[in-house]
Amino acid sequence: MMTTMKSIECLPNELWLLFMSFLPPIDLYRALAGLNHRINYLLSSMTPRPVLDTSQCAGDGICFSDLLQLIEGKDIWSQFLLSSIDTIRLYDTLASDTLFKYYQSSKHFSSLRRLYITGISDEIEISQLFVPLSTTLCDVYFTFDAPMCRSSYYKVVNGFTDHGLSFYRMVFDVEDDDISEYSDSYEYEWKRMYLPNTVYLSLYIKRLDDLFNLLDTQALPVLDHLTVAFITRDLKYDVKMMNVNNITSRLRSLKLCHMSMNNLLIFLSFVHMPLLEKLTLIDIHDNTLNRLNEFQKYFETKKNLPALRPSSLRFLLRFPGELESKWNKYRYLQWPLDVVNIDHCLEEHRLSEVAYYRSRTLSLPKKYSLLIFTRSSLPFHRIIHNYSAVMALKQTSSIEWTCDYLDNSEQIFEVLSKFGTIKKLKIGTWFGTKLQNIAAKSIIFSSPSSRLQLDKLHSLTFFRTESSDNFLCKSQQHFFLRVLLSATTQLVKLTINWNYIMSIDSNFTREHSAISPLLNLRHLHLWYFNLDEQINLSKLTDISLLSKLFPKLISFWTSGWNIPLDENFAKLVILIVTHFEKLAEIIINKDSHYRHLGIDGHDLLSTQQRYVENLLRSFHKLHDPNRTSILWTNFPDLRIWL
Repeated sequence: MMTTMKSIECLPNELWLLFMSFLPPIDLYRALAGLNHRINYLLSSMTPRPVLDTSQCAGDGICFSDLLQLIEGKDIWSQFLLSSIDTIRLYDTLASDTLFKYYQSSKHFSSLRRLYITGISDEIEISQLFVPLSTTLCDVYFTFDAPMCRSSYYKVVNGFTDHGLSFYRMVFDVEDDDISEYSDSYEYEWKRMYLPNTVYLSLYIKRLDDLFNLLDTQALPVLDHLTVAFITRDLKYDVKMMNVNNITSRLRSLKLCHMSMNNLLIFLSFVHMPLLEKLTLIDIHDNTLNRLNEFQKYFETKKNLPALRPSSLRFLLRFPGELESKWNKYRYLQWPLDVVNIDHCLEEHRLSEVAYYRSRTLSLPKKYSLLIFTRSSLPFHRIIHNYSAVMALKQTSSIEWTCDYLDNSEQIFEVLSKFGTIKKLKIGTWFGTKLQNIAAKSIIFSSPSSRLQLDKLHSLTFFRTESSDNFLCKSQQHFFLRVLLSATTQLVKLTINWNYIMSIDSNFTREHSAISPLLNLRHLHLWYFNLDEQINLSKLTDISLLSKLFPKLISFWTSGWNIPLDENFAKLVILIVTHFEKLAEIIINKDSHYRHLGIDGHDLLSTQQRYVENLLRSFHKLHDPNRTSILWTNFPDLRIWL
């Protein structure tokens, strides 16, 4: 006899948990929290636990009114959710700003175990944010803005020591490992850390003696896993003191990055790591191969690393490119490590901008590095120049691609075909000598000979600067962009020059090679370079066309030069709000620090801001201040949260 289901409550717990897993946390808890004991039990037993992600790149994003209700904590659903959140991800978004501004105490996050902070380190007050969480929090992940000189890296790192805070896992990274402009590193003074509860630690240091200080048994008594990158990448002998009473005897994994071969060998000669199971060495550099024999003999003997298996040793060594022939002889005559698992390649370097501008020739002498590496996976940020991407690209998850010449479009697509496993791609500085730029613009682009697939690509930066206009013409840029976007299915973030997006035409959706809507794209960041030039709406692309191309866009940003605050500015914002139905966040002139007339222009700016805001508030979707936040800075930086 068939049983008739009388109500949804008769469904088994497994089905309830299944459909609950498809709802964003705020929608889920607002709909179900407090209904009855069974539903509350199912909510509390869900795995994984709720994540509050303010990136506006996950799901449908977070709207203004929803987050305000959550942080006020007046309703049963908001109290239930606040006490259930397991992970918070803070980014440089309006949702993150609001959460951070109105909820510094964090007293209701009783289940919080993991906190990710990306790009907002300057706003962090360690005592206000972390002291209330010290009893529940386990993992802390910081990703600081690049380049490193613009961030408050050491202020934040030292703040944990100042307040006696130590968590199970503490990671202090820099975006894309970008420390190249850290010009004031000589002013840095390492503050000795005391992290009695930290088992995993990742951070940047300056000197080799800092590493020995870091490994003091009194500073990190329970540390098992350590990742260290050096912010000075010269070859100087920089060790000042040795502390042999260190905790390397208990380390199980160690990763060292951007270290000279000399300093690496000094360090290894002073430590004994009997429990070490995994050793990763990234960008260990030297000007000669003279110490390579000492490097290989150290790992052959296994005297200080008895538990380390050959398959768990991963490295990438960097030498001048002119040593390749010497390495080839050395490798087959003297290299006793497992040759099958070791490879090498030449990696081309981009020259200085001055060298390209001054050159009167078609090309310049090339400069290379010799890379010697294990073939096992080595995830790190890599810069590729031109088309010599010989090294197995499965070893990187993030790539910046630069270029100074172009013979045919197939060169571009051949390199792209090797990026199938890349998650983050930046098409960086593309320009060469004057003659190279002229030659590149004369190339006729044709479709790739084989279908490109970039299924793993999550974030794409496409010619953020103006310099590419000197290298590729408009039609080439659009063809290149169309091929890239057609090859992506999982793209979430797109950062691109304003002109490339705001001048696309209907060919993007009508032609035989038209791209399909990017259903996963959530974040669009446009860089604007028309200094003090008023927007001509008639010359811009049809915003409705963009909304069809990016139908689920949540976050829209512009940066670079200021877009002037006038009537067309307001009309553009209204067009964006009208056509992008899922939009939750708009930031125009993001992080602007330029004001027309400087200090004397403050009154003029205030008048312009009031004028624009009145125009925006007259639009029905922006009329209610309880549902829409419109904020200004002391510069033409407009932030709208829907």
